[in-house]
Amino acid sequence: MNNSLKEQWEKSYKNKDNFVFYPNEEVIRFTSKYIRKRVGLNEFIDVHNYSGNPKVLDLGCGIGRHLIYGLDMNLDMYGIDLSEVAINFARKWAKQNKMVDVDEKIVQGDICNLPWKDHFFNYVITHGVLDSIRFENAKLAVQEVARVLIKGGLFYCDLISGDHSSKYREYCGEEIVTTEHEQGTVQSYFNFSKIEKLFLAFFEIVECKQIKHENCLAQGYHSRYHIVLKRK
Repeated sequence: MNNSLKEQWEKSYKNKDNFVFYPNEEVIRFTSKYIRKRVGLNEFIDVHNYSGNPKVLDLGCGIGRHLIYGLDMNLDMYGIDLSEVAINFARKWAKQNKMVDVDEKIVQGDICNLPWKDHFFNYVITHGVLDSIRFENAKLAVQEVARVLIKGGLFYCDLISGDHSSKYREYCGEEIVTTEHEQGTVQSYFNFSKIEKLFLAFFEIVECKQIKHENCLAQGYHSRYHIVLKRK
């Protein structure tokens, strides 16, 4: 990733544009369906069939909301993000939640060049990341996810759809964000054909659903794809 993109994300996190503290509900759903389901205050049922505690990477972890959720589910969590501001906050938050080896497991770096060995993770999750970079970089990141994920491992991600009140359903272009929130960063829109181009070289699509959010007062709407992928 180029330095200008890193500068924009550092600015965004310094402005606390992305200081979100609660986990995304689709990440919770994925975890409960495919990894571990909570059935009591301190009771869990493992859905996975791995021996030992599965390793889970949060790709583009930001300040760590899904890392903390994973820790709360007693999972072996790892995270990476381009922003040093975000990573420093995530490490502090994780230490407060008694995470061990924080500095080794939560790292600042480029998602197109992951610092872990081949087939290291059982699962990878990412929220609002692959559509916030250029498509060519997203393809490199997906290739890296495929490298560090075991065969048959699952990858959850979400992507913004061109089915948007300011676009049209099959729109799949790229734009520089001009609004105050995340100003100067990239927004890459997707349709299903673009999704296939991004993933099918390495992954099988297990689930793909599109969720539409409509503002009934302002009459605007936006949509996101939520995708579960299996490493070939």
